[in-house]
Amino acid sequence: MSEFLEILALYYLCDATALIRPMSGAEVQDCLATYDAVKAWFAPFNLAPQGTLERHAQMLEGYRGFVAWQEANADLVGLMREEAMARARGVAGAVVR
Repeated sequence: MSEFLEILALYYLCDATALIRPMSGAEVQDCLATYDAVKAWFAPFNLAPQGTLERHAQMLEGYRGFVAWQEANADLVGLMREEAMARARGVAGAVVR
């Protein structure tokens, strides 16, 4: 599986887990890092420093790119979301990483 698909699998697992149960603070932090990694994948190279308005704009552009990618790959996204939900239900007490 490509690095992007591995990150994306974690992204959908975070979403599925949040639907099933409350997450710990550590899980939330891990998921936020995963969400940022997905946005950064679609953001322009040479990201500005964190906390800057330029970085915020780049991450927003990355998120828009991700949304467009999801729309263009709806079948794969649907399968990955189903797998994530099944995994989240199967590991309902485990830490998401």
